[in-house]
Amino acid sequence: MMKSPLFALLLLCIAKFGVAEAFATQKSHLQHHNSKTAGRISSLSATEEKNTDKEDKFSFQQRIESVKTAAVGAISGGIAATPFIGFHDIPLYGIATWEFDTDMGSLQSALFAIVYRYCVREEDDNEMLNMGVVGAFVVVRTLSRVRVPEYCTAVPLTCGSPLSYFDWNMIQQLALNGLESAALFGAAAVAMEFAYKKEFISKFPN
Repeated sequence: MMKSPLFALLLLCIAKFGVAEAFATQKSHLQHHNSKTAGRISSLSATEEKNTDKEDKFSFQQRIESVKTAAVGAISGGIAATPFIGFHDIPLYGIATWEFDTDMGSLQSALFAIVYRYCVREEDDNEMLNMGVVGAFVVVRTLSRVRVPEYCTAVPLTCGSPLSYFDWNMIQQLALNGLESAALFGAAAVAMEFAYKKEFISKFPN
């Protein structure tokens, strides 16, 4: 008879402990679920923000900026290079070649300006980067416009003094084409920087 109340009390304690443990477990699961949900929401927000930034970089407004950039590059580069191209082309190849090279130079300058805007972005104040972009275009255009004289022999290429591979004719071409290219792309770069300062063109975002 004495054992019944004690047994009932023991059962009651066990039941209370089980309920408390179940409540604690449920609370832990709920906290874990809330934490997981918050993490997902944070991840979705970060993804949406990243997608928004990506859309901003390639929005219609950025396309308008690219069109303005191409116009600035074509006009500034073409005007600056025209007398240098004429000095080189007219005596050797005639006015028709000068006109063609000037037109192609304006097109090259327009493409250069677009690439320059993509390379030199917001918060980029490194002058070496600016000079590197200009220098790369100058070197490529200069070397591509050198014409090998007919008297050169091949495998290995031999043209005469002073360097065998490059003779005086080719060195003169390098100098003239280098001058043209420096005027073409240098003027476009200066015009782009001026347009940035006047806020006519915005820099491409990082």
